[in-house]
Amino acid sequence: MIEKAKHFYRVSEYDVSMGRFDIALFHLEQAVQLALKASLFKSIGDFPRTHSIWELIEVSNDERLKRLADEKWFVIDILEDAYIGARYFIRRYTEKEYVEAKKFVDEVFKCINI
Repeated sequence: MIEKAKHFYRVSEYDVSMGRFDIALFHLEQAVQLALKASLFKSIGDFPRTHSIWELIEVSNDERLKRLADEKWFVIDILEDAYIGARYFIRRYTEKEYVEAKKFVDEVFKCINI
């Protein structure tokens, strides 16, 4: 799962180079979701069957992740919106949203040692 998370992260950078911020945010959401699930699997041997970043962080025992989520709640909302929107709706995002989301994902990766 870690390798897939890293792959989605790299693909998001390619998406940005093509001007596709909607798909880039979807790929960042996938990256952070998989990374959190991998971390939970490693620490507790399982993970919830959910697509919610909020739920995955809540299950975690990592206080740094919980503080990060509290500080960057709006980024989690953007990422979860992008996950749904990329499949079902036409929603435009900006580079600014992508940059903030990427910083958040970078911080999550640091918290879980990726």
